[in-house]
Amino acid sequence: MKEQSVSTSPFPVSQKPSVAGTLPSPATARTPLKNWHLIVNSWLLLLIPRFFALRNGLRRHDRSATIRTWVLATLLVLFWAGAFWFCHRILAYFQTVPDLGPVLSQKLLNMMFLTFLAILMFSNMITGLSTFFLSRDLLLLIPAPIPPSRLFLAKYVETLVDSSWMILLFTVPVFSAYGIVHGAGVAYYVMTLLTIVPFLMIPAALGIIITMALAYLLPAQRGKDLLVVFSALFLALLYVLLRMLQPEKLVNPEAFSDFMAFLAAMQTPSSPWLPSTWATEILLPFLGLRASDALFSYLMLLSTALFLVVAGAWLSTTLYPLGWSKAQEGRRRYIQRKWSETLVNIFAWPFPTHLRFVVIKDLKTFMRDAGQWSQLFQLVALVVIYIYNFSVLPVISATSNVYAFFNLALGGFVITSIAVRFVFPALSLEGKTFWVMKSAPLQLRQWWWSKFWVNLIPLLFFGELLVLLTNYFLQVSFFMAVLAPVTLLVLAFVIVAMGMAVGVAYPNFTAEHSAKVAASYGGLLYMVLSISFIGAIVMLEAWPVHILTMSNFRRFALTSRDQFLILMSFGIAFTLAVTTFWICARWSMKQLEEMEISL
Repeated sequence: MKEQSVSTSPFPVSQKPSVAGTLPSPATARTPLKNWHLIVNSWLLLLIPRFFALRNGLRRHDRSATIRTWVLATLLVLFWAGAFWFCHRILAYFQTVPDLGPVLSQKLLNMMFLTFLAILMFSNMITGLSTFFLSRDLLLLIPAPIPPSRLFLAKYVETLVDSSWMILLFTVPVFSAYGIVHGAGVAYYVMTLLTIVPFLMIPAALGIIITMALAYLLPAQRGKDLLVVFSALFLALLYVLLRMLQPEKLVNPEAFSDFMAFLAAMQTPSSPWLPSTWATEILLPFLGLRASDALFSYLMLLSTALFLVVAGAWLSTTLYPLGWSKAQEGRRRYIQRKWSETLVNIFAWPFPTHLRFVVIKDLKTFMRDAGQWSQLFQLVALVVIYIYNFSVLPVISATSNVYAFFNLALGGFVITSIAVRFVFPALSLEGKTFWVMKSAPLQLRQWWWSKFWVNLIPLLFFGELLVLLTNYFLQVSFFMAVLAPVTLLVLAFVIVAMGMAVGVAYPNFTAEHSAKVAASYGGLLYMVLSISFIGAIVMLEAWPVHILTMSNFRRFALTSRDQFLILMSFGIAFTLAVTTFWICARWSMKQLEEMEISL
């Protein structure tokens, strides 16, 4: 019997190359995965790293992870409770309005689905660009023997989850309120879950297909051009969808000949070909609002979702390889002074000399990152279309202050949604080069203030523009014209300071882009804290605004007691804001001084 020699090869003995230089067949290889070729061909294998990362995160039992989980769970439950209470109050009030109440509930449900559809479309296009073309794991997956269609399915699921999980969390209290107010049974909740899944699949598949097509058509490494096109498409899509709703009809029933014509117009779907209309038509019978062909609508929703996924997998075999190859190429640059540099220098001029270069560095980094500055187009689109919808609303003096007050809360939400993408990741995007700032002859307290002002000024500009223009179109009273911009000013200061504080508490110096930082635990915590603070300020100001509005409308004088309570409410709101700002600023500055950077 021939004695086998001891091998020092890195390959297993059974897989050593033969004389001809070929490896033995997988069937005879000594490997624990006998059917490995079946597993490799499955797109589910590509999702295993994400699953293991999630499982390992849930299995961590250290003290900080446990405290963090309980804090987040508590804040999430409190947010759900507040959102449920708010939606329940609105829907319960609709129930008290005979004939018109069910129509308003139906219209609100359709508007909610339509809004989610527009947001998810743009979110999936942006996330799909990062997942399909900028992710680091693609350097390993693209050369691997994986068909593009299976890689598409794995990345599709990854994009779907990353883009939709936050929207899904925010819809839980809304659907729960609908079911409880209308006395729906278990079938409604089951059907809601079955409806949400294909509804989320449609914008994900469509957004990814658009991303692959644009990456295939545009020249090499035109990331900025790609994102500008995304933003233009989002602007056009949002405008078309919102104008289909015609929200001015809700407050202008006089435009119809009689009440029945008004009800008929409200019950007519905005467009029978939109997924939002199908989702609404599915749930209406289970809520008892009106009869509809729920089975037909569900089949339309499900078949469209499956068709788009299959179409995306088929198109990926042609579009994706060349699109990814183009994304790896460079683009030619000419060194010249641009007008943008002049604007940067003008913006940084008011800062002290020792901070001016830090501000210039931040602004130039922001302008070179197309994934960040392109999101400003989304902001401009939302502001323009929102202001336009207010411009077509009929001016009614009795309700203009009410609209303006709710618009104030919306302005705070707009600032929060922007801050979670720009303010919260401010420290994380410094990367591990943050040690340069710590070792530089610059106090981190000054660095904090430079970041604060650089983020506050543009956010405050957009927020005040939104409030002032809508108040102009609504022709609000003098006290609301003063209260709204002042309140938004206070909200902006606290929201930015809170974003800096939570960003310091949960930094991620290895994140590839700001979207991953915003989608982290800290980003969700910041959203919940910020929205809770806005809700507290709005509730403290709600009663004074109500009393002042009724006094102005009914022409009665305020009593001494009313004046005292109004001043006390505004005083409590201002004290809460100042205290929150002071705590966030002081704590985050202290944490910066004590932070250690591991290289």
